[in-house]
Amino acid sequence: MTGVEKITDRIAADAAKEAQATLGAAEVECRKLAEEYGNRTIGERDRVAERAQAEGQRMIERAKSTADMNHRAVLLAAKSALIDEVYEKARVKILDTDFGKYRELLTALLVSALLELAQSEETSAALGDETEPYDRIEVLFNHDDREKYGAAVVAEVRRRNERRIGTARLEKLCLSEDTAAIDGGLVIRYGNIETNCSLSVLLAEMRRETEGKVASILFPEE
Repeated sequence: MTGVEKITDRIAADAAKEAQATLGAAEVECRKLAEEYGNRTIGERDRVAERAQAEGQRMIERAKSTADMNHRAVLLAAKSALIDEVYEKARVKILDTDFGKYRELLTALLVSALLELAQSEETSAALGDETEPYDRIEVLFNHDDREKYGAAVVAEVRRRNERRIGTARLEKLCLSEDTAAIDGGLVIRYGNIETNCSLSVLLAEMRRETEGKVASILFPEE
């Protein structure tokens, strides 16, 4: 083998050795990169799983909250419907009561309305406020009540309440030719002012005052 061949073989051997070393280093680096990538992949997978689990838990909690709200809304609506039924039955019972008692109720409503009017006028006079003059205090009923009770109620109030209400006011009191679109009770009209003493208004005021007690009777467990 000539000197040139020996040198060539040496260079080739060195190149192969160096290539082998480079290849080995590259393989080591590749394994390291693969391990790091694999670790990142596992970590990312775990993070995704954690996020998915957390979001799933939040969805479950939102679903439970919505279900609880819907349950409370349904329960509240049912309770409200029962309370509505109680007051509706009371309204029907009042309207179906016998002639004398219902007429007494109408008489009491009219006296109460006139006493409030008198008190309001006396308060305005004491404060020096001017009030609009009126010639009549008209009493309005619905059509059926006007026919059955209207004249008798007005006459009863005029006959028995002069001292409490005053002669001047009672002289202005009269049964109106008009009727009111109300379920029961009455309306008084003087000048441009109307005071609604209908049965629906009466029961609404009563409900505000008694609904809590009614609810405690209907739902004692609460």
